[in-house]
Amino acid sequence: MRITEINRSRVVSAMVRGYFHAFFSGQSDALFPGKKKLDPKEYKQLLVSNFDHLSSHFVSVLFPVLIRLNNSNLNAVADDMKRRHFSGSTPSKVLLRYACSSKELYDQVSTEYQRQVYSLLDGHLQTADEYFADCSELLAEDHVTVPLAIRSVVRVQMQAYALGIMQAQSEVTTLHQATVYRLMLSGMMALLHEKPVIFEGDNLEMMFRQVSLNSDNFEMLMDEMNQAYEDLV
Repeated sequence: MRITEINRSRVVSAMVRGYFHAFFSGQSDALFPGKKKLDPKEYKQLLVSNFDHLSSHFVSVLFPVLIRLNNSNLNAVADDMKRRHFSGSTPSKVLLRYACSSKELYDQVSTEYQRQVYSLLDGHLQTADEYFADCSELLAEDHVTVPLAIRSVVRVQMQAYALGIMQAQSEVTTLHQATVYRLMLSGMMALLHEKPVIFEGDNLEMMFRQVSLNSDNFEMLMDEMNQAYEDLV
């Protein structure tokens, strides 16, 4: 299946879900090494432990990616931010509104953010079934290219995963490759599909090809994942 564009609001939904899955996977890998699945009370405790800085960490990762997603002229954006006197003390909410470029997209990000928090309050990360059942309606006929969409989701997930590990402040400081692969599969499913993907076998390359839909997307995903990994390590 070959597609060239994806609705911007779908990309944003996948980014928000991807952030939460990646950040709390980083926390899990760092604080519960070797444990494949956390108990509900452990997810709740992780949420409580990070709650004071949850929104600021979220914006720190999504802000630059949203800026690139929603603007073609980054020099103009930089000049505009200077005129607005943005600084390290600018509230996260203001930065997020700016990066979203429209009230509709900002409202969607806020809604998706709340859904992820509610799932954690229930003691789990949002499942694929829950994501597709609750996914926000697509906003207008507003699309971005598939390469930009894939790059955006990959960057958010890789940055959020590394941030989760760092914020745990444990002896674990390295990225767990198996977790990275799981996150990439989950992210592409949320971005490129309309329902959960049932994988055929456990061949990792075939799983990536299946979730990517076509060879171009597969190559783009591999390139972006490897580049993001190199940038972090």
